[in-house]
Amino acid sequence: MATILESLKSINGYPVTESTFSTIAASRDLELADEATKSVLKSNSYRLATADVMMWIANSHDVKQVDVAYSGLSDKTRDELRKAANAIYSELEDDAFTGTRFGYKGNRL
Repeated sequence: MATILESLKSINGYPVTESTFSTIAASRDLELADEATKSVLKSNSYRLATADVMMWIANSHDVKQVDVAYSGLSDKTRDELRKAANAIYSELEDDAFTGTRFGYKGNRL
């Protein structure tokens, strides 16, 4: 059986740093080394962590590691990742990355 880390890495082939996975897991009270059991995969914490990873990837920049460049994420793919992540956030009532914007709306600054 895979670990939580391996399962989160399988969301997309985009290179996400170990520290990013660690931060996301910690914020969702998950241990990356734990087994990704059926109950873990269905848990709100894990589902929110997958949304966090999708949102991180959707907002990431193109990168190059050694001789491999990762620039294949089209705008459509990024939008689909954001929509999928926002659907999870909305379903689980978590507004961590839902794109809520604050600011002045009007014609006088």
